[in-house]
Amino acid sequence: MAIGQLAVASLPVVACRPEVDGAAAGRLQAFVATWGLDWVEAPGESPARFTLVIDQGRIGLIPPRDRPDLGSLPLVIDFADDPRFARPLARKDALARATGWKGGYRPPVVDLTTGLGRDAWALASGGCEVTAVERHPVVWLLLTDAIERAAEDPALAAIAARIEPVFGDVLGAEPPALHASEETVWYLDPMFPERKKSALVKKPMRIFHQLVGEDPDAAALFAWARTQPGARWVVKRSPGAPTIDATTPDIDYRSGRLRFDVYLG
Repeated sequence: MAIGQLAVASLPVVACRPEVDGAAAGRLQAFVATWGLDWVEAPGESPARFTLVIDQGRIGLIPPRDRPDLGSLPLVIDFADDPRFARPLARKDALARATGWKGGYRPPVVDLTTGLGRDAWALASGGCEVTAVERHPVVWLLLTDAIERAAEDPALAAIAARIEPVFGDVLGAEPPALHASEETVWYLDPMFPERKKSALVKKPMRIFHQLVGEDPDAAALFAWARTQPGARWVVKRSPGAPTIDATTPDIDYRSGRLRFDVYLG
């Protein structure tokens, strides 16, 4: 869905009333009040809509009961328990090279499509200060819940402190204020089209894709980013995907099923 097109009425989401108090319950209650969502007493009461729940002290998103292909487990962002977040990014990794790590230097990064936060967390784990921009309200809720929980974990607090979450739409009528300099790296990871062989896509990503959709305005977002001060602009793609626009990247780095197109300032 294009930035700026999302309205409260279009959020296909309800919230399950928390049974206990706590930080996550408070964040969920504030979100429901802000966005005017309906409360339900149990998941599945609104079978065509996603349901926000409190799952083991975390905010999670349960897929619609009418979509059994998406499973029944909640989508949760958890920087402590999810093994995908366990290994710190190393300088030899393609993402680190694409974003310009050199020796002990770690550039400031603005991630314009933070999503579930995997790349933002990886960059912060390696020492980058990351501005994590997210435009979808529900994804923003899951992301900030995860960052705030990580900030309370002594083993993760230093990484969480290097991430500044920003909610908003840089192409919209009221864009958020983003701070950038000649050293800034602008990072984009547009949503890939869903694979036809859906079994190849893990269910958490399928839930995420079903909620958010694709990014038809990715090229416009990239064009906007290119007008901002910075050292490089990095676009994450699948290996066979076309470039984000007609501009030829200055460099590309490849790693398995990923490609990072790098445009230098």
